[in-house]
Amino acid sequence: MSVPGYRMSIVKPFPTSHEDLILDVAYDFYGRQLATCSADQHVKIFDLDLTTSFWELNDSWRAHDSAVVRVEFSHPEFGHLLLSASYDRTVKVWEEQFEEPINSGRRWTKVATLSDSHGPIYDATFLPAHLGLKISAIGSDGKLRIYESTDPSDLSQWIIVDEFLILKNPVANHLQSDFSISWCTSKFSSEKFVISALDQAYIYYKNETTNKFVLGLVLPEHKGLIRSVSWAPTMGRSYHLIATACKDGYVRIFKLYVNKDNDDPDNLKLEISLLNAFNDHIGEVWKVSWNLTGTILSSCGDDGLIRLYKANYANKFQCMSVISAEGNK
Repeated sequence: MSVPGYRMSIVKPFPTSHEDLILDVAYDFYGRQLATCSADQHVKIFDLDLTTSFWELNDSWRAHDSAVVRVEFSHPEFGHLLLSASYDRTVKVWEEQFEEPINSGRRWTKVATLSDSHGPIYDATFLPAHLGLKISAIGSDGKLRIYESTDPSDLSQWIIVDEFLILKNPVANHLQSDFSISWCTSKFSSEKFVISALDQAYIYYKNETTNKFVLGLVLPEHKGLIRSVSWAPTMGRSYHLIATACKDGYVRIFKLYVNKDNDDPDNLKLEISLLNAFNDHIGEVWKVSWNLTGTILSSCGDDGLIRLYKANYANKFQCMSVISAEGNK
């Protein structure tokens, strides 16, 4: 059926030749390279051909000993790096070797393996570039670990600079999408991130006196497993926007104010409110993601559609476009 009141855009699929489910995709900083990972234990990289607008295979390799659930490119100031995270309990860092032939199986070299988790890894991400070359990861043991590269000339050297429990009890037999990490990209405030673990989403910030992360608050309203969280770039706003995707069928957008606590200067005063909630997908919502300016939110769900939300003149978000791989029905 058609979707009244919306513009329907059609995307052109391309074959990846993965032999099992694709569990994550990621663009590089410039949008000209695409990484995919799969339950088939492989990572594939594709380059965009600007003349044909088609994605050409750059390389494909078996990256892990179990399903690969997350891939992400680093900021280009650190070189051309890619992380991959897997149920095999490891996060690996790969670097592109431009002198090696395309699609040779040697184009990407493993430079580091982070293997401190006591169970499957569910999510991993590079921290914002202004915080240095760091990686955060969470697995079934319920611990968030933050790693830092100690020597830019030797990417094999990483240390754990922070480690703390998000969940008091380890979990088992949960999908990777039940855990999600998203960092605040603002350079002008303390380090902050939002993390979902099963049916709760937490905001943590770094106490400037102790230099340790502390729990700020728990996001309200959710009535099911939280599949994805995304912290919007601030771009000059006096407040922050955080989006969540939930199994209860809702995309939620929260407004967060962060101020100094006058009664306790070492801590921050966080005020959260629900700005919008949408159940347009008529089923589970699996992923939310902001654009680089934090003005457009994308979501995808069980209906097989990507929905784009943008704020109107009254600062209320509304669906502005729907993207389908099959077009109008």
